[in-house]
Amino acid sequence: MTSLHPVRVSLSVSWLRYRQSARPGQAKDEEASAAAGAASYWRGTRVRQEEELNLPAPQIQIGENGSMSIEYDGYDLVQECLEYYVDKSLEARNQRRVYEKELHALNQRDSSRLDQHDLRAVMVYLLMENADRSLHKDLGLSLRCLARFFWHYPVVIFHTNGSTQAELAWLKSLAPPHMKVSFEEVALGFPAEILNFPGGPDAFLQPPLCMLDGKHWWTSHRTCGCRCPAWRPQCWPVNWMHAAHFFTAGMFRTKTFQDGGYDYFFRVDTDLFFVAAPVVDPFKLMAETGCVMVYDHLSREAPGCFDDFDRRSAEFLEQMEYTGEPDVDILLVGKGPAAAGGQWTIGDARFFTTPLYLQFAEHMVSGIYAHRWSEQLILLRSAALFGPRAKVWKLSEEMPAVSLCTSPLFPEDAGGSGASAGLLHLKGGFRQEHLLKTCAAEMVFR
Repeated sequence: MTSLHPVRVSLSVSWLRYRQSARPGQAKDEEASAAAGAASYWRGTRVRQEEELNLPAPQIQIGENGSMSIEYDGYDLVQECLEYYVDKSLEARNQRRVYEKELHALNQRDSSRLDQHDLRAVMVYLLMENADRSLHKDLGLSLRCLARFFWHYPVVIFHTNGSTQAELAWLKSLAPPHMKVSFEEVALGFPAEILNFPGGPDAFLQPPLCMLDGKHWWTSHRTCGCRCPAWRPQCWPVNWMHAAHFFTAGMFRTKTFQDGGYDYFFRVDTDLFFVAAPVVDPFKLMAETGCVMVYDHLSREAPGCFDDFDRRSAEFLEQMEYTGEPDVDILLVGKGPAAAGGQWTIGDARFFTTPLYLQFAEHMVSGIYAHRWSEQLILLRSAALFGPRAKVWKLSEEMPAVSLCTSPLFPEDAGGSGASAGLLHLKGGFRQEHLLKTCAAEMVFR
């Protein structure tokens, strides 16, 4: 990773102006065409599913000169959902721009350098215990799949004190001798901001937070973030929030990350299974390009899943007297924040263990509980604000072409589904005969 040294630059903190400048030079007819397509998308079956809200379609008028007017009839939810679908039409264009920059940078360099890096990288899981131990079994199968297709790096399994030593020993026994597997016990819970709030979590998450259909779901079900996504509101369980909190902040404070000496990490869900060998080593890609994250696409976060996110980000920048410029390629997609990640996250550990990132993460994580912000939203925003392409640093090396590498990791015909072509996301995967066969685990789960 590029060596970074903070430096003051004479630029305003009003980074929100990039809402308008993130899409320079787009013609009015392109905007009108996108809006018309979004309106059709809104009225089609992809939005009006049986279980989703049946809101009125906005009225869109497009003039002969490409001018556009939209009437929402007072429905704010219609407006934010339409804006989302308009912005979704920009994803492919943004993705192509980022990928072309990455590809050009790679073509300008000697590809043989990829094999010259001493890669200190680690694969990590978080094991959250459940009553029937299905998570343990999925993790066991995930290890078998990993050992077959991507075994080159050590594995660390984070777990709470709810797993027995016998269970951990069983998991370790599933890995072949050439794969190094170790464990670190961690504690999951609320961030300090919520724990120290007068009255604790119950007071912090009181109405109007956690409300759905006139019911306070935190009181009844210990769920919150109930507006995500806006067109199909649902409340998210506290265990999901604790995991997202860990992936955002807690993981980077563990002994593994603070003392392990790792430069890169690949965080994998316990129910995510390698079903093909990667054609690109993501750690070599980061070492070569200088990007701080790798994911297969850049997306626009859905409405209802980033309430208050921009205001909270700007609040942190005001507090630290931020005077730089973010990396606009990964800051926004249209009017909404960009996101990258899901069932897996690949990143530069050296960036995500910096004091500045950890301060930002701690400032943001309460939004995971209040509004269902995801780690893929917070991680990417931090890369945009403070990463090696953000203009807040005095660079001792050449600025990398991109902050996020989007080179496909797997062949297109890998046959998987879900997170990526070579990664299969499937709860209870250990029950699937085809998956057991793929990962040579038939005898383990019979």
